[in-house]
Amino acid sequence: MKPIPTLAALASALALTSSAFAAKFVTNQDASVVLGQTTFAGNDPGIGLPNRFYNPEGIALDAATGKVFVADSNNNRVLRFSSAAAAQNGGNPELVFGQENFSGGNPNQGGAATKRSLNFPWAIQVDESGTLWIADSINNRVLGFYLASSLNSNNPPADFVIGQPDFTTVTTGTTAAKMSNPCGLSVGTDGTLWVADTTNSRVLRFENAPSATAGSSANGVLGQANLTSGAGATAIDRMNFPYAVHADSAGRLWVADTNNNRVLRFDSAVAKATPTGGNPDGVLGQPDFVTNTLGTNAASLNNTYGVALDASGTLWVGDYSNHRVLGFTNAASLANGAAATLVLGQPNLTTVDNPPLSTAKTIGGPSNVALGPNGSLLVADYDANRVVRFDPINAPGLVLTTKTATTAAPSYLVKGKATGSITSVSYRVGKSGAFKKAAGTANWKFTAKLKPGKNEISVYATGPGGNSATKKITITRK
Repeated sequence: MKPIPTLAALASALALTSSAFAAKFVTNQDASVVLGQTTFAGNDPGIGLPNRFYNPEGIALDAATGKVFVADSNNNRVLRFSSAAAAQNGGNPELVFGQENFSGGNPNQGGAATKRSLNFPWAIQVDESGTLWIADSINNRVLGFYLASSLNSNNPPADFVIGQPDFTTVTTGTTAAKMSNPCGLSVGTDGTLWVADTTNSRVLRFENAPSATAGSSANGVLGQANLTSGAGATAIDRMNFPYAVHADSAGRLWVADTNNNRVLRFDSAVAKATPTGGNPDGVLGQPDFVTNTLGTNAASLNNTYGVALDASGTLWVGDYSNHRVLGFTNAASLANGAAATLVLGQPNLTTVDNPPLSTAKTIGGPSNVALGPNGSLLVADYDANRVVRFDPINAPGLVLTTKTATTAAPSYLVKGKATGSITSVSYRVGKSGAFKKAAGTANWKFTAKLKPGKNEISVYATGPGGNSATKKITITRK
């Protein structure tokens, strides 16, 4: 698994959550967009370049503007992309947080921590008010930037800090007001901030987070018996290095309990996260709450680093060491230990190969996952130094613009349109024989050779995952 980076190691190394429709994905589909590399084949770490990443950990969408933010962790910065640039392979960012310019990459800009610096930023989120939240992990704090999509100058100062009494203190602690390597965060629609306080093996709850001030204390905890305990364990009421959290619109909290190789579900999470903790209501990746065995099948996990629930109720889990992202359909109603129904990055739910680091189908090392524009899924591919976007697959559809006709000619031009996600359009004259490929996809055409009499022509559109559509037309040759 990925170790939490230390200051010495880093110094030497230098949600669209409001999608109005249920996105449909298919196993092993191709990613459609890559950021941090100019092609899907690239994976080189980028230092001092605006459109290259070095071990990205977090991604976030501002649903109001369509802008995408990326935590470029080993470059100790967060990059902001316009909606247009975020939809282009190798797009260039428009603004940088944590560095003076796009060529900087040192932790805390080579000095001590300030309100403008970062040290291995991990999870990020833009909440409904437009505030950008950053889990500044090695500085042991969470930073907030108001109206982050409207800022127009590089290296803006943070507006507030949680986990430290001020912007220059970075000490660890196990109290209601201190943290130790916070790696995950999520802000619910009720304004509650949840922080995966990773090396304290707990999740902290902060009420009314947008109005928090420096040194604010957590109101509750999950994974520990109280707000001063921090040892990891495998039990129903304990956690072991949680790296990610996701607060959904129904008030549930999902926790990637990484070293326990599981995802925990807390229904009515606010009520459960009291100063004395509370128990989860469900678990995925393990058959029960006292097992932490890693695995490679559809019902098991191996180092979970990301978790997000989409509008259709599918839970997406970054299964890092299995080089895949798993999708659990109707996750909130699943029994403990239920199997995933979808997988990205692997050919099926039973194969776990160490894939080529960088292709459109493979994922080198998925960390955080987030919901993107138009129902898409964003994956921070830590090992391949990139972020990949998977777009939903819309079922193919066919429209014939050529109508049934009679002709004396030995051939006839047939035209039409294809809708949805299309990989090819083919046709066949008659009821047997091989299909031939038409010219074009969205707008297709072909010339059919006719026999005397009625000729039944079948047109066949194919989409990813085996989805298809068929139309028929009859052309009579006199």
